[in-house]
Amino acid sequence: MGKEFKRMNYFDGLFLNAADYSLDQDFYLRLQRLHNRYLHTWGIVTGLKVQALPDSDMQVQVSEGLALNQAVLNGESVSQEILIYEGHPDNPVNLSEYMANESIYIWVSYQEEKSERNVERGQGEPIHTWERGKISSGTVKPDGPGNIVLARVVPRKEGTETKIDNACIFDYDADADRTPLRIYAGAAGRKMVTEQLIVKAKSEDNNGNMSEHEQSLATMPSVYALQEGHVLEVNAPETHFTGSLNVKGDLTLQGELYLKGKDQSQSELRIMNSFVEVNSPNPDDPNYVFPGPRDGGLEVYRGNDGKQDARIVWVESEQCFKAGLGGDLKKIAYGNDWEGLIGHDYADSLHKHGKLSSATGASLGYNAAGKLYSDADLGLKDDKMLWLKATDKDTIDSTHGLGWFGKGKLFAGAEVDGPALFGAAGGVLGTRAVAADGTRSDKPVLSWNSSGYVGIGPRKTLEDSLDVDGSLRMLSGSNPIRFTSAWSAFPDGKNNTAEISNDTTNHKALMIVGNQSAGQGRKVAIWDRLDVNGMLYVNGSLQASGQIIPSVGSGAGNGIVFPSNPGGGSGDMAWIKYYPREGEDCTLEIGTTNDKQDHISLNTSGNVGIGTLLPADKLEVTGGMRIMTGAGQNPIRFTSAWSGFAGGNQAEISNDYGTYGSLMIVGNSKNGGARKVSIWDRLDVNTYLQVNGNARITGDLEINGVIKTAVLNFDGMLKKLDVAENFDAIVRCADFKIGYPGRRGAPGRALVDNGSSLVLNYGNDWSYASVHSSLEVRSALIPSAGSGNNGIIFPSDPGGGSGDSAWIKFYPTSGENCVLDIGVSNDAGDRIYLHASGGVYANGSMYWWSSRELKDNIADLPVKEAKGLLEALNPVSFKYKDGSKERTLGFIAEEVPALLADKDQRAVSAMDIIAVLTSVMKDQQKAITRMQKQIAALQGA
Repeated sequence: MGKEFKRMNYFDGLFLNAADYSLDQDFYLRLQRLHNRYLHTWGIVTGLKVQALPDSDMQVQVSEGLALNQAVLNGESVSQEILIYEGHPDNPVNLSEYMANESIYIWVSYQEEKSERNVERGQGEPIHTWERGKISSGTVKPDGPGNIVLARVVPRKEGTETKIDNACIFDYDADADRTPLRIYAGAAGRKMVTEQLIVKAKSEDNNGNMSEHEQSLATMPSVYALQEGHVLEVNAPETHFTGSLNVKGDLTLQGELYLKGKDQSQSELRIMNSFVEVNSPNPDDPNYVFPGPRDGGLEVYRGNDGKQDARIVWVESEQCFKAGLGGDLKKIAYGNDWEGLIGHDYADSLHKHGKLSSATGASLGYNAAGKLYSDADLGLKDDKMLWLKATDKDTIDSTHGLGWFGKGKLFAGAEVDGPALFGAAGGVLGTRAVAADGTRSDKPVLSWNSSGYVGIGPRKTLEDSLDVDGSLRMLSGSNPIRFTSAWSAFPDGKNNTAEISNDTTNHKALMIVGNQSAGQGRKVAIWDRLDVNGMLYVNGSLQASGQIIPSVGSGAGNGIVFPSNPGGGSGDMAWIKYYPREGEDCTLEIGTTNDKQDHISLNTSGNVGIGTLLPADKLEVTGGMRIMTGAGQNPIRFTSAWSGFAGGNQAEISNDYGTYGSLMIVGNSKNGGARKVSIWDRLDVNTYLQVNGNARITGDLEINGVIKTAVLNFDGMLKKLDVAENFDAIVRCADFKIGYPGRRGAPGRALVDNGSSLVLNYGNDWSYASVHSSLEVRSALIPSAGSGNNGIIFPSDPGGGSGDSAWIKFYPTSGENCVLDIGVSNDAGDRIYLHASGGVYANGSMYWWSSRELKDNIADLPVKEAKGLLEALNPVSFKYKDGSKERTLGFIAEEVPALLADKDQRAVSAMDIIAVLTSVMKDQQKAITRMQKQIAALQGA
């Protein structure tokens, strides 16, 4: 019964991991399934009734219930629970694809699936295993005990419509016996055995004493539960033994008697070196008086009130055995005993009998030409050989003959267990036709030679184990396959035919052409490994239901290599390869070559993730990211913790949440100088700007808040401010101006407040500093990290109103998993625009938020509405005015239905268009399925 039982031993201080909890779950799950298997039979436990769904023409509902199956897991036979509950996703069952008067079987089976991926608790992995029953339908009844059949549904035709009501649902099959379909689970029957069974023909010796065997029979213990090593199994719904087993009359079996050995079961009674004793005295009952010899025998129950029972009976009055059906019994015997029982003299060598006759006529004799003939079956005894006469009439030709070979008598070193026709140089089987004038026409059909080669058709020199001269048809009684030397279009004739043709004339190829069953068109399926040493050319679509496993390596003939130069020219290539770099370190390489305009594009309706299965943005990378890493490319590295990568020709952008607690932008240090970061356009800082080194500004500086620094370093001459107090900051600038309403260009003063802030003041009124040109940051600009009032937050309500905000934030979601959050809030009209004249690219999958938790008013899209929306779409080609691509396909937002565009009718929603296409295509597929079935029905008629 599979592996040993092992469960956890818990105690204080024990360290546990996921494998330990899985071990405990597997222990109790296996224990329950073994309990089900050996204490219950498979089938329906409760519920699971199939009924028509009200207000629906072609749907049925399976009620709540439980069933048990029988399966083999890890070499162990177990039973699993199949549960159908309220709100099951397979309910109701849509049968609209089937036709009227078609038998449709409804069944349930066991299914497991992982569910509820959770980023915070499960790092993006499913955290639950859902044991659920699966509801299936089909026109072929599935085999048990893995599939539990619930009902058979036969839709009816009502006018032009096909409908299902409760009168169309049956609990039995469509055969003449009305075989029940619903099998119910129950308690498994208890097996009972006897320890020893000894059967003898007589109960005492000549002195009236019981032998040792009869004494064992008399003292045999009563029946008890099955134990290992016992050989006779009594398997019945209810069996009782109260003492010794005596057969006082005929022994009648109304079923099969199984003799179960160590390794196999046989549907027969086999008794070696013993006799079956019937009508015998009971040695355990001293008061029993045996009435003397009487009739008795064996009977096989065959129904029909015993009129057709098969019997073997000893008839005491005639002193012989008889056998037959019902009362029609005939004597049976063999050899000389048969001659004596029927009243004939024994045959001997002095009686030259020319014929052996039976009650029905001549059986064996000689004709006028002296040739032996037989009207009955020919039985050979002893050596079981029929030898052909040699040239010398007194000798036997042992190289030609017909014999029976089996255990102890081998042919070619094997137990044939049947007839073998043999000859020294081979032989022929054929046909013969004799004309009226006596001429004959012989045609060889089957021939063989001394090498063991077999030929079919005209006899010739055989060079293979099987040589067929002409076409060959196999499985002609069911689904025939034809082998030809020229394409004969055999599969075009019927749905169930196929052909393998070595055609050298028209198609000039070895052709394997499949059948066209179920209206799917001709199809060939290969279920195991297919090795193609040369080129595999597919002149149509290629669909794989399992894995596609290319070769591994970095060479020109490995991986997936696309056809070169699809746009003309030369040297254009694209590939996907997987190969080892060093030791076990491997690389998955996706590339193109030759032209700078050869691109790699990822088109997705959702998000793209690298190192994560659940990206929350258009592009999410879990782990560091380095770009421009080629020779002389000046690499930039993106990290989640400062790694010291920057320096020389290298730069780093790090969302450091540990040591520095900051978004760090750290530049390169060209020519051995200090690391530098430059910002060449406007930089707006709404809250706090911290510069760890010198800040070099070549344009105007506009500050809405405070400046906290020890030194401000500007290009230009040093200008010392006239202030009343000393301060520890030096301001160097070509021109320092403070804007003040009403007094533009007036001089101002710069005050350092406690060495921490720069206060700009004119009289008693505060002014402000602004950067009217670009702001260059030559070191890292690192906003604070976090999901609160952190990151880069743009000024709120730029268009008036209230509550409008926009931000760029970087913060952790779970453990070390972080998100770069770019967002706007408050109004449905607030948007995020991505402007890229060359297009937006994502190196990974793109995902759209589509969880049920984010949606209200969920309803199916009516097919009629979807068709109307699709009809209103007008595909066009165009070029974006600022784009680099010469020709793009799509739609004009102002011309599409309002439901498929934004409220300003300036942009279209790809997700909405996909939903419309999906609805229309599903409806078309249903129509195609119905038409295919109708076509198949017409072809069958």
